[in-house]
Amino acid sequence: MAKATVSIAHTKAWMALERNLESVSHMAALSLREIILLKNTAARMNKIDIGDLSKGRERIKLVRSLNRFSTTIQLRLERYRTATLWQVVMLVTCVEAYLQDVLAAAASVDPEFMRESKQVAPYADVVSATSLDDLANDLRRRWARGWLSDGGPTRWISRLNKMGAKSFPTGLGPRLELIWGIRHVVVHTAGVATVDFLKRHPGSARAVGDRVQVSNRALGAFIATAWDFLQPTEGFFLARCPSLRPSTSSKPVK
Repeated sequence: MAKATVSIAHTKAWMALERNLESVSHMAALSLREIILLKNTAARMNKIDIGDLSKGRERIKLVRSLNRFSTTIQLRLERYRTATLWQVVMLVTCVEAYLQDVLAAAASVDPEFMRESKQVAPYADVVSATSLDDLANDLRRRWARGWLSDGGPTRWISRLNKMGAKSFPTGLGPRLELIWGIRHVVVHTAGVATVDFLKRHPGSARAVGDRVQVSNRALGAFIATAWDFLQPTEGFFLARCPSLRPSTSSKPVK
């Protein structure tokens, strides 16, 4: 279907986010490829000539075919599950990178954001800085990284609310925490559910030691949840710091 485009002004952080999310979509294509290959394998298996099973040679041939089919299924499913889990990791990383970038950019035009910051530049950084602006930018980036490391999504929403961002949906924090929790177990325990993970997110895996699985439907819900956080955040910073609109980006409209 042909689509028209309209120009919507966004922050540089948002435009970088858009480009990064395009990369996440490549992983979705890999997941889909594995499912298509799996269906093709199943279709070929459905057409296999069983032959005369009263003959030992035919039975051996059938067993080998079934074993190959079983191995292929397990391999395709494992690749699909891995690609889906790492889409969650990439999604979380993109959101964090956006938030860090937009915080640093906002602090560059509104000193009030860093009013209570206790950032201190080491002497080595001061003497090696090419300019005062470069040194200030470095301090802002450090502040933004520290802002993110102080808690997770629930804490971020609370702090953004205090800054003036009031458009976050009710209950958004816990929904985001699940996504961040999955990212943590994927990176740190190869996707295996831990006691702490199941304590924080009951029902997200069958038992401790089982691998966390994310369906396409769940992944879609995660993306929608991330959007519920990103859009109000972008709107808040644009409203408070209009000068963060450096250019326009094209958005498709049906």
